[in-house]
Amino acid sequence: MKFNKIMSVTTLVASGIFIVPVQATSWSSKCGDNHTGCSASDYFAEDLRYMIANDGISSAVVDGVTISTTAYSDTGGRGFSSRNYDYTYSQSNGKHYLSDDIVETASLINYGEGYGIVNKDVTNTPFTSDTRSGEYGVPQHAADNINLDWYASGYHIIETDYDFYLISFDEEVNVTGATFSWLWNSGDTQVSVAALNDTSMLTSGANTWADIAGEALAVGSYDVLNCEDTNLAMVDMDTTYSQYWLIGAYNLVFGDIGGTLYDDAFKLASIGFSKKEMPQTDVPEPGTLALFLMGGSLAFWRRKQQKSSVTQ
Repeated sequence: MKFNKIMSVTTLVASGIFIVPVQATSWSSKCGDNHTGCSASDYFAEDLRYMIANDGISSAVVDGVTISTTAYSDTGGRGFSSRNYDYTYSQSNGKHYLSDDIVETASLINYGEGYGIVNKDVTNTPFTSDTRSGEYGVPQHAADNINLDWYASGYHIIETDYDFYLISFDEEVNVTGATFSWLWNSGDTQVSVAALNDTSMLTSGANTWADIAGEALAVGSYDVLNCEDTNLAMVDMDTTYSQYWLIGAYNLVFGDIGGTLYDDAFKLASIGFSKKEMPQTDVPEPGTLALFLMGGSLAFWRRKQQKSSVTQ
């Protein structure tokens, strides 16, 4: 670990196998409670950095590792005809809870120093009895989980989409953290992270975030610190290596760390990561190698002498 961290960890132990979604609750490090002295540059000093705005989202290369970024959000599971969204919804206490929780692709938008996400529910048209639309009045330029909670035409509407970045590497890496160029709520932002075996569940168009989290290699949620140089989330999955990493708006299915829900929105600026160390092959010391070669030469000479004696 880079810093000493105080964590709440949910574990599952089965047949001696330790499976841990890491869930950080608070930090004890050179970043104080007000994060003074916290430096993302120092934190990533021993890591590689993928600067998404500069390196791009398609086939970026960092120290020989090829990286691409795509976006996903839970906006599926509803029909669409013209401008009318046919949501499945439940009604409770006079509120309509819209349910379109199937994960599908979203769009990445470059906003200068960072990338935001625009999902398929984004619209500027309010929800009415005739036009059922989503994400009206929320930060549409960011990856977010902002709860849509408002009134229109006699409806009280509740809906939430969780936006996530998928960072794909051409080899297994350990993601150590992320930085963000913009925050909706600078005082209380959390992110969720997952390392995936593959992307089949993500791209199938048939799964929820809970389904995907349940099959992940590791999951966790983390606070975003307001450091001196940028906004930093320190990811603590030191032993987890994967080609596919999700980073997105705080979602309890990836780990509950007590943060406030429905107020997280940000633009992704960079990812810190480390390569998987390859096992070293032992090389014989020079003296041992010389003795081995001498022994082989001596054995060959003896066989040659024996053969010569037989033929004489």
